This record gives sequence, structure tokens and C-alpha cells, in this order.
Amino acid sequence: MDGEWSFAQTLRHLVMATDTWLRKAILEIEEPFHPLGQPNAEFETDGYDLSVFAAEPPRYQDVLAARQDRQAMVSDFLATVTPDELNKERRNPWAPDNAVSVRSCLHTILNEEWDHLRYALRDLDAVERGPRGTQGTEAPSKQV
Repeated sequence: MDGEWSFAQTLRHLVMATDTWLRKAILEIEEPFHPLGQPNAEFETDGYDLSVFAAEPPRYQDVLAARQDRQAMVSDFLATVTPDELNKERRNPWAPDNAVSVRSCLHTILNEEWDHLRYALRDLDAVERGPRGTQGTEAPSKQV
């Protein structure tokens, strides 16, 4: 909407956020990124390799499956994490010389979830209003 990401791209970005903060930072997985993740615009200019991500837009069903998988990973981690583990330090995935706590990494995931939910609801409200304030005359974009 208005030149911003589609809903599917937003879901893909949340996959990327989980991969960055859970899989890379907390779990220290060497190759953490799902190919359907959606990096931010600065990813390549910051020196990161875009080739790990799918070149073609994926099917929406595949995006939903990747998103569901990453949500399950966070839920599973939260179900077993201990207070002591929350205080452990990890490398910041964007600034490896800086330490962050596991708790801070989880807060970042939750903040991403919250922020992107706000964007999605804002856009759904705009779609519902339709052009020039008319109700429901504009269908949501199916672009991925």
C-alpha cells in the first residue's frame, strides 16, 4: 500500500526478523536465513549477501508455511527458556562486537511483530475505507 511492502512481504520480513534474532543471535546458527525471508532495503548495501534469499516472489502458501514455522520456533523456545538463559549474552547480529542479552533479542522479535501488526491493521483500515473514503470498493493487493 502506498509503495510499501505487501502483506506477504511483511510476513516474509517477520520470518527474517525471527531468523536474525532467534536463529542467528540466540541459537547461533551459522546459516540462519530462510530463503523466503524479506531483508530490509539496506541489507545488501550494508554488505550482506542477498543470494541466500529467493530471487522470485514465492507462492503465498509457502510464505504462510515459513511464517508458521518461525512462529512455532519462537513458541518452542519461550516454552523452555529459563530465567538464567534470558540473561546470557549473545553477539548483536548487526553489530557483532556488541553484546546483547537473550532477553533483548526476544524483545526485538516482539517489537517487530507489534510494529508490523500496526502497519497491517493500518493498511487494512485504509482498504476498508476505499478510495476517497468510500466503503469497501478496493480489493486488497495480492502482490507478493
